[in-house]
Amino acid sequence: MSPILALAALALAAAVRAQGDLSEANNVTSLQGTWSSGSGAVQTGGDFCTPAEDTFTYPNNTGISYSFTDTGFFEEAQYRYTSNATNPSCIQGYILWQHGTYQLNDNGSITLYPFGSDGRIQVQDPCAATTNVITYYDQITLYADWGIIIDQSTANYVLNLNRFDGAKMPPMYLVANPPNMLPTQYLTGTNASGQTSSRKRNFEARASGATKLAIGAFTASGALLGALAVASLF
Repeated sequence: MSPILALAALALAAAVRAQGDLSEANNVTSLQGTWSSGSGAVQTGGDFCTPAEDTFTYPNNTGISYSFTDTGFFEEAQYRYTSNATNPSCIQGYILWQHGTYQLNDNGSITLYPFGSDGRIQVQDPCAATTNVITYYDQITLYADWGIIIDQSTANYVLNLNRFDGAKMPPMYLVANPPNMLPTQYLTGTNASGQTSSRKRNFEARASGATKLAIGAFTASGALLGALAVASLF
């Protein structure tokens, strides 16, 4: 084989390997920015969730969004549905938001560490005793690897994430840089200085005055690990 053909073959092999390489070294830009899946209906920022008021603004479509800064902060927004094979009419919907810090690990994975008192999740289940529940959400998340490529049809950056079990997350497109995010600090509850916010106490008072919430845990994919139990106090 001629030297020119050998070099061409090596270049082609490297390109093929890079298509599946989600390591940090293969990224074409930094993580910083707001990334959104699908139509871009779901995006992080103040238009999605107001944790201090325990409210969500529902987008027009489902999706996932992440925002990152180059200084180590993240924000997450999800609006999704979970089907019920036993009872198709009992489709469970949930909307969640959390933020905190992230770490790029030496093995190419990324770990998200939320500010525990700030996360919120609202679950809608038409077949549950209480059909609409909002409560705290605090889920450390590990992605096994990640990568940023350029979409050939749109010339936009695309963020690909693989979960800890290897399952692929929906691709997310860069929609804003600088990112759309709420302040990168504790917004409710106990902050970094150890002071307790009255907003959290007010939230707990409202919850105890109406319903008693037992918080279930969610995996990175949003599947329930523990059921949300609601006992009416009326």
